[in-house]
Amino acid sequence: MIPDALRVVRRRSALVPKVALLLGSGLGVLAEGVAWEATLPTEEIPGLPRSTVPGHAGRLLLGRWAGRAVVVAQGRTHLYEGYSAERVTRIVRLFAALGAKSLVLTNAAGGITPRMAPGTLMLVEDHVNLQWRAPGREAGSPGARGAAKNPRGLRSRPEYSAELIAKAGRAATNAGVRVERGVLGVALGPSYETPAEIRMLERMGADAVCMSTAAEVAAANEIGLPVACISCIANRASGKGPARLSHGEVTAGVGAAAPALRAVIERLILALA
Repeated sequence: MIPDALRVVRRRSALVPKVALLLGSGLGVLAEGVAWEATLPTEEIPGLPRSTVPGHAGRLLLGRWAGRAVVVAQGRTHLYEGYSAERVTRIVRLFAALGAKSLVLTNAAGGITPRMAPGTLMLVEDHVNLQWRAPGREAGSPGARGAAKNPRGLRSRPEYSAELIAKAGRAATNAGVRVERGVLGVALGPSYETPAEIRMLERMGADAVCMSTAAEVAAANEIGLPVACISCIANRASGKGPARLSHGEVTAGVGAAAPALRAVIERLILALA
């Protein structure tokens, strides 16, 4: 799958990116205004699944951002769209095949602890994964390729790069943006979590919650691609605020925090490339 995808991308651009970015719900706006060398709809790239969720453009962008060579996935796919973890994480393996040496993930998340108010940016240090999906093999396929030599789907627990987290923290300081550090709770979705589930995640140590990221981090770890994640706290999690959650509220919350996140990302790109 990845060799075919790589050939299609290389027909459009010879750029070798140093940094790969994956922009989550509503965060594709961060890539607007950049003069991209190549723009490819992911549905035209062999093997890559198509995003079906509003706020995810489903495009691969290659070019120079902040003067550095980067590749950007403008939107992601999710397990709740019916894709396996292996398919969702193909984009990560394509990033590495293109030459990326570090990966920065972003997502929209609901704040659980009081310090994770809407508009907060959180550097993810660890996660609580309730998705129960491993990217190393197709879900429900005992005979999937690679299953015999790696039957559990992973060789080690997922880790966020301490070096990349530190650089992201310095990038935020240089941008004059306050960031928090915390633990990300990861639920399967697509329904928003119940207040009871949020209380469970809080007791398990989660500071915020989203419906993505865990499988991508695991896949990056599997191929030796250092990864960091910045969560944009778009709303209070279920039971933590008076309003009933909606996708529109999430995207609006992300939009309000986008300028600060862009400032951090641009300085982080400079530090990584």
